[in-house]
Amino acid sequence: MKTNRCLAFILGAALWLISLGSQALVLRSGAGLEKPVSLLGHEEIFIDTSGNISIQDILSPHEGVEFIAGDTRHGRLRPGEIYWIRFSLQQEPGALSQWAVQIFPNWIDDIEVYRRDASGKISVDRLGDQHPFVDRAIRSSMLAFPVEVGSSPETYYVRVKTHGLAPLCLHVWQRAALERVETSRMVLVSALAGAFGVMVLMNLIFWVWLRNSIYPVYALFLALMFVFVASMQGYANSLLFPEAPVVADRFMDVSSCALMSIAAVFAWRFFDYDNYSPWAAWLMKAAAAAFAAAGLLSAWGVQAAVHVAIYLQMGVGLFNLGFFVWLMLRHRAFHYLLAATILTCVNLSWTFYLLVLLGLVNMSQPFLLDSWIPMLQLANLAMLNFAVASRSRQAELALRAERKLAFDSMKVAKKALEDRVRQREFVAVVSHEFRTPLAVVDAVAHALELSPSGQDEAVKRAVGKIRKAARRLAVLIENILQDDALEVGPSRLPARSFDLREVIESVRGLGLPEENARLNVEVPAEPTQCDGDPARIEMALRNLVHNALKYSPPDSAVTVRCESVAGLFSVTVCNQGEPIPEGERSSLFERYFRGSMSIQVPGSGLGLHISRTIARQHGGDVVLLSSDAGGTVFRLTVPLEPNSSGRSGSDPQVGLAGQGAFDVALKA
Repeated sequence: MKTNRCLAFILGAALWLISLGSQALVLRSGAGLEKPVSLLGHEEIFIDTSGNISIQDILSPHEGVEFIAGDTRHGRLRPGEIYWIRFSLQQEPGALSQWAVQIFPNWIDDIEVYRRDASGKISVDRLGDQHPFVDRAIRSSMLAFPVEVGSSPETYYVRVKTHGLAPLCLHVWQRAALERVETSRMVLVSALAGAFGVMVLMNLIFWVWLRNSIYPVYALFLALMFVFVASMQGYANSLLFPEAPVVADRFMDVSSCALMSIAAVFAWRFFDYDNYSPWAAWLMKAAAAAFAAAGLLSAWGVQAAVHVAIYLQMGVGLFNLGFFVWLMLRHRAFHYLLAATILTCVNLSWTFYLLVLLGLVNMSQPFLLDSWIPMLQLANLAMLNFAVASRSRQAELALRAERKLAFDSMKVAKKALEDRVRQREFVAVVSHEFRTPLAVVDAVAHALELSPSGQDEAVKRAVGKIRKAARRLAVLIENILQDDALEVGPSRLPARSFDLREVIESVRGLGLPEENARLNVEVPAEPTQCDGDPARIEMALRNLVHNALKYSPPDSAVTVRCESVAGLFSVTVCNQGEPIPEGERSSLFERYFRGSMSIQVPGSGLGLHISRTIARQHGGDVVLLSSDAGGTVFRLTVPLEPNSSGRSGSDPQVGLAGQGAFDVALKA
């Protein structure tokens, strides 16, 4: 019996000595109200590398279990390791007994708090992301568990298991003060929700207003930023998934990866990476895709994915900083300075936060980041929102300038159109007024030529000059009128079938007798039917023949040959003039173009342009086949009617559009 009592006494003394291994934290009556009481210096740490140590092993002598004084802020767990923390609490006489211990950060997976009462019974509180929020003893967005502190030391054992970053900080609050802090946090998150909501709404309005895709991207960036900050504060468990702890845990990892992805997309789009550096744009797209892939893996339960994304985010942040500096120094893009500075502050603040979580930067009170980071992000994003709004203002000013320029251009175009209409009216009036006098002059000259006086050589030469000048002016007037009609727009061609032979025959009487004598016209033997405007086709052909006569020696022949091949009717006009220079051939069909050989030859530079335009209106073309020492060859082609060789009808009323009233006067 005495032996059993001695063993019990020795075991109790051993437990008492273990419980006093660290000095108990004495909680005073005024402590834990305005700010928490830190357990720093009152904690002992044991790291279970095997992951198999239980609370019974901790409470009883067990080989390999040894608590040492340490600093939990510098803790960094490896996969499979378990963190044991031991501390003791007691109150000073007259202090309250209801206290709460808060654990930072809020996203630890599994926390078990053990306490052994005077009767030897072990009680346990479970909390963390792997446990439902509704089962917590203290339903707060913060990780906290209740403690009842007496005048004698009470020892607590905290078992921590997590896959994330763990610079652990333990603080003690009075229960009433913790409730006030929770209310303040809720007010802060509500204010953040309102601020972010306003910024998101404003950017969506800008998107509808300006139709610029950067605004929905920034709106999504702001929304994901708020979701991540709220999750980081612990509201994914308390508000979104109170009964689904695993979903809440993965939701935070997925939201963080989604935020990193959309941040990369926003930086790429806002700072126009594609324009300044395609390889940098490709790198940002790849980073955004990598973050998105990490989010999918996190949703699937791959815990290491978010760790990789965090290290990648720090690298992307440093890359963006270097790119911004290069952008300012190399391209002088100072209009991005404000936005680049703000986004750099956002990146640096998150990088600093991550470095603290990784244990690479030591901070005496890392739990303060839990409130500083959201407020800092809100301030930075509010300023960034002003930068985006400034871009909207610049876009609006540019839009107004563009509208003003369009309005001014419209006024100029309207005035030019009015001037053009007046010019057309003037040309039409002048042309009409010139036609009749020219016809009279040519008729009188022709009558003089046939009279006895016209047999005199001097009179013959004078009459020839008069008639030649009159015909040249008549052709010029018709070309000007036709060019004006074509410039207004390709009018709808009449659906009229005609025989091209009659158009070819009209060429025989194109000019003066001595000019007509130079023409060698080959007319097809069979009818060749074509749909279109015979007057315009005739004018196109007359211009080609007229040019061939003008640009060849007076005693040389001009040949007009016709042939039908594969549904196309072609008219080839050949003369024996000087070759056209190579450098001028590409400009022959431009309006008002006159080559170096035209200096001594009268003309307007419209003939070839009009001929090609008319031919193309009919589905054909006019081309230069050759131009060398043997002469120049032009070809006009128009499509024939199907089975046109079997048709024999023709319209005897086809007019001679090339001369109009002038030819009518001559026939009279």
